[in-house]
Amino acid sequence: MSLKDLIVISPGTKKLLAITLSVTSLAVTFAFFYYRGVNRSEDPRVTEARGLMAEYDRVSGGKNSYASFYLLDSAGGIYMRVPGYESSWERGVIYNNKCSGLLLMALYDSTVTASEKNTLLDLSISYCDSSITVYTGWLDEWEDLSEEVVSQRLLPSMNVKDPAFAGLNFNRIFRKRVRDVMLARIETPRRLSVSYTNKATAYRHLMRQDSALVYYEKALTLWKENRTAESNLSVLLGGEPLKTGIIESLFPPDRKKASKN
Repeated sequence: MSLKDLIVISPGTKKLLAITLSVTSLAVTFAFFYYRGVNRSEDPRVTEARGLMAEYDRVSGGKNSYASFYLLDSAGGIYMRVPGYESSWERGVIYNNKCSGLLLMALYDSTVTASEKNTLLDLSISYCDSSITVYTGWLDEWEDLSEEVVSQRLLPSMNVKDPAFAGLNFNRIFRKRVRDVMLARIETPRRLSVSYTNKATAYRHLMRQDSALVYYEKALTLWKENRTAESNLSVLLGGEPLKTGIIESLFPPDRKKASKN
């Protein structure tokens, strides 16, 4: 008996396989054209900066995140040089990523001394404060603007005659930047909440519990569903860390909903 005789596929199974393959093919095709369209809509002046930040996200996350800070420094330098990005929320993300990296080193690197740990915590707070300054400054300028006003504000910093846009669909790129700003008006209060959470955590490990309490509460004022802040606050007050339910882990709150209630 041959292998072909052992493997019998019914007509129904063949039909199901054909449908599955068709759906998979459509999904791959859709993803290809979707992401190609997204990439072509990005501002080419900061494409390299976004790539550097994505690379940092890929290699960071442990106690050696500091070794990859050069990626963030390079990205920050690009944003500083491009009109319209000098004080944008992207630079706040860079500062907070540095804060998080130093915080991880301070808390989980067993090779650092107590003195070095405190130095790392102090430095993380410094970067955290920089992120807070960027976020709050950006929100003060952009948070209450309509889409029409946002477009008007962006035009001076995005010149269609800029050689960087040569051969590209400027209108598509411009509209994408407007959408990014409109979404950032919702996302940035949450980013700010994360910065305050990091600052509070650093203070907690510096044994400055009163300061930690203030900033955990501030983080939750900005984003009441900040589970990290909520859990750490519970521990600070003598309780247990909060456990996120499986449903909430699989289906987190819609990020496009307003942060403030």
